[in-house]
Amino acid sequence: MRLIAPLLLMVGLGAADPGAAPDGDWRTVVFPERAYDFGVVARGSRIRHAFPVVNRTNSEIRIVDWKTKCGCTDVKVGARVIPPGAQTTIEATIDTTKFQGFKASGLRVMLDKPVWAEIDLNLTCIIRGDLTMAPGHFDFGVVKRAAKPPVATLTLTYAGGRSDWEITGLKTQTAAVKAEAKELDRTADGQIHWRITATLQPGAGPGFFKDEITVISNDPGHASFPISVAASIQGAVTVTPSIINFGTLEPGQSVTKIIHVRSTSPFTITKLASTGKEVEAKESKEGPAADHVVNLVLHAPTAPGPLHAMIDVQTDIKDEPPVRVKTFANVAAPNP
Repeated sequence: MRLIAPLLLMVGLGAADPGAAPDGDWRTVVFPERAYDFGVVARGSRIRHAFPVVNRTNSEIRIVDWKTKCGCTDVKVGARVIPPGAQTTIEATIDTTKFQGFKASGLRVMLDKPVWAEIDLNLTCIIRGDLTMAPGHFDFGVVKRAAKPPVATLTLTYAGGRSDWEITGLKTQTAAVKAEAKELDRTADGQIHWRITATLQPGAGPGFFKDEITVISNDPGHASFPISVAASIQGAVTVTPSIINFGTLEPGQSVTKIIHVRSTSPFTITKLASTGKEVEAKESKEGPAADHVVNLVLHAPTAPGPLHAMIDVQTDIKDEPPVRVKTFANVAAPNP
């Protein structure tokens, strides 16, 4: 199901001019996935999916608004402005608490660039009434990377009439989550209660983290169903802003942006590494500090087109991974 952080990501992409393509072709390129089926889920679960938005056109894409197709659906848009050669995600979450059986939802996205367009992103699922979850997902909230691994639990209730029903396995998408299940009790009215525990492992993050636990049962009809996992993991070092748009530049133009690299205690930046020769990173003042000002200078090449680079900031803080800054720009074609 999903798992991509809801941030603007820079990628090397081929271009397709929406003005030159037949009507609708560029929409298919920009929105490669416009429908997703979750399959069978437990009632009460909060299920999420991220639709990719990939700008392979020669024009800026701008999301101006969106409308959900059900009050049960929440939407998070990673970035509203997507320059050529970049991508983001639109994440939709359905709360299944009030529904049972087949459920359709989703959203309609409105764009005003490159042209006005409305795009439907559809979601479907089948909600089991004999399985309920409380809470509906694992949300660890804000977690400090160096802290003790956090643990979260939820209760799963089966009331489908099979006296031998049980959970036979749990699978995660990454090794960053450890999942365990334990039967709690079986009541006289036929309900079977299980506790599912998720532990976030030290290797997760930093940044916005997502995973999914697949619960496997001995039910021959609907053996498995998903549980979403999310956390915001904070490292010892932060960078602000972490995404920089230099905008549209003339060939040969130079533009400077400033970022702040911070921690709670003084530290030293040991390395600034850029993936693109067009972007130069340099500290304003070297030496230990809790707040470092770093200048990012982009020198636009003479060739027009999208431009992107990532800058990794390495520090002398023990066991702390580099923090990353993503940059992008668009070099305009020279005037005739």
